[in-house]
Amino acid sequence: MIEAQHVSKTYAIVDKEAGLIGSIKSFFHPKKRYIPAVKDISLTGQKGEIIGYIGSNGSGKSTTIKMLTGVLYPDEGQVFINGLSPAKNRTAVNRQIGVLFGQKSHLRWDIPVIESFFLHAKIYDVPDSLYQERLKRLTELLELETILHQPVRNLSLGQRVKCEFAAIFLHQPAVVFLDEPTIGLDASVKELIRDFIRTMNEEYLTTFLITSHDMQDIESLCDRIVIIDKGQKVYDGSLEHLRTNFSKVKTIAFTTHAAIEAPLQAPYLEWEQIDSHHFEVHYQTEHHSNAHIIQLAFTQYPIEDVTMKEVTIEQIVKRIYEEGLHD
Repeated sequence: MIEAQHVSKTYAIVDKEAGLIGSIKSFFHPKKRYIPAVKDISLTGQKGEIIGYIGSNGSGKSTTIKMLTGVLYPDEGQVFINGLSPAKNRTAVNRQIGVLFGQKSHLRWDIPVIESFFLHAKIYDVPDSLYQERLKRLTELLELETILHQPVRNLSLGQRVKCEFAAIFLHQPAVVFLDEPTIGLDASVKELIRDFIRTMNEEYLTTFLITSHDMQDIESLCDRIVIIDKGQKVYDGSLEHLRTNFSKVKTIAFTTHAAIEAPLQAPYLEWEQIDSHHFEVHYQTEHHSNAHIIQLAFTQYPIEDVTMKEVTIEQIVKRIYEEGLHD
């Protein structure tokens, strides 16, 4: 459903001196700088997959999505959506995809939500009977009953985002690209959106490519993630493989009967005191085992409770950004 073959994109930036003279100079003799945003990325997505596409700010995520959706054309390489090139079959591709870029709206600001939905359905030639059927289903799933007849400008952020999701699914796209879909939303709306994505994926085998800085979005929805750093793909695989193979530091939390008097000291571990009766040990797995750390703690402290703390995907990804990926 999604195929990118060795795509690259470079932006040309004009360096301009300040003031009127600088503007005139840059007009007649522009000094250009070339910034590579995406470098030789290949990516495929199968029908029904939910793929997390993650990276730090400026890593090239949004540029990749814009090339996949036909907003930008790659300088090198090719893109195909369900076998069609966005550059050559723009209209056909647009009918098969849905796109939500952060807070950019598909809805008319000054008219009721229901009228924006009707307009969207007409643009995509959705038959009236099918439109009514889908509208009813989307309204139920996204809890839109009370806001359909309100102007978009009167909606809260959470209400508007729910309406945005409904709009892009009125023509039942086969592939959906979501760029920071839950940014700024409260916990209840985020969970509703995640449930909606799961439902669309399970019922219609909709393929999703999701970028998000909220790792809960990624962990709760995606079995596979692609990590991009400085325009290059550095990881493509399952969440479980990433957690198992690239987490070199683990944490065990301890609770003691008596107040802690001295830190636990040993090579290749970090001791962190939470309060007088709680501490955590962060240790490198190639040098210590769980049993060894627990044994060390029991020999020095009156331990009351032990909790194994699993490393989060967010912590692993942060370490990849900072240190690079080392197999």
